Amino acid sequence: MQKVSIIIPAYNSENFVSKTIYSILHQSFRKFELIFIDDGSTDRTAEICRGFDDERIRYVHQANRGVSSARNTGIELAKGEFIGFIDSDDLWHPDKIAAHVAHLESDPTIGVSYSACRFIDVDGAPIKAGYRPKMRNIGPADVFCRNPISGGSSGFFRRRIFDDIIEPRSGDGHRRYFDEDASAPGFSFAEDHQCWMRMAIHSDLRFEGIDRELTYYRIHDGGQSAMIDKMHQGWASIDALVRRLDPGLHAKHSRLANAYQMRYFARRLIAIGDGNEALAYLRLMHSHSYRPYLHEPIKTVSSLAAALALSMSPTLGKQLISRGEKRGAG
Repeated sequence: MQKVSIIIPAYNSENFVSKTIYSILHQSFRKFELIFIDDGSTDRTAEICRGFDDERIRYVHQANRGVSSARNTGIELAKGEFIGFIDSDDLWHPDKIAAHVAHLESDPTIGVSYSACRFIDVDGAPIKAGYRPKMRNIGPADVFCRNPISGGSSGFFRRRIFDDIIEPRSGDGHRRYFDEDASAPGFSFAEDHQCWMRMAIHSDLRFEGIDRELTYYRIHDGGQSAMIDKMHQGWASIDALVRRLDPGLHAKHSRLANAYQMRYFARRLIAIGDGNEALAYLRLMHSHSYRPYLHEPIKTVSSLAAALALSMSPTLGKQLISRGEKRGAG
């Protein structure tokens, strides 16, 4: 069996996809297959991908069905014992694959290996914000409340964990590892976290992190306020999923999970200079729980201070939030 399969789901990604592919081809760990799933792109994405002359790349085109479908297609085609995903605008540290392979090989009970991450701007330059989550002793409550894996570009997965969460065949021969219900409002912002929750609840394999910034998430400023509204809708679908799959987990942790999520939205809004909307999300945080002030006082107080300052002075607000980013965002 191939040791490692890397899956890139892509749709109209001509602006960034070549840099994403380069970051994979220049990994220190060389023996992998790269499965590029073109989800019905109408720009130059296919041309750019096919321009790479590397036998490790497999290009697959499908009709546009969304990122979850593209990932599911990639998993079905993958031959690797370990599977990693990277979105078509993100980048990886050159040692990312090697670090996760060593981590997963070190302990057969680890099913999900993830890393700290750094945010980059549209030009690929690092920005002060990052994400350094909890790395050890991860349970379903941690995945629900804080989502340590973050998005799809951070985690590496032992292939067996996908067998623990497989959805029934739909009749079309297509397996649902990631839920493809794109009809739900904001769903495209929830499919990652939904998948991680199902892994945490249904699998006996463990989550464990590597305390290195191995993933670089690209932040696009354009339309972030409207996007956060959709992310909020996606979060509601995750909350409903946990209520259905594990009512006890939901009853015990939903208020705190919602509070942290509202703070995350507020901090994203602060990063793009929208102090008034950030304050609205912090008020929502308060309506769920004040415990983030107890658990993470510096980050929570700095978020509130930055939102207040930003609503009065954009420059002062950004200075305040940048001082609170040393331990990451969220």
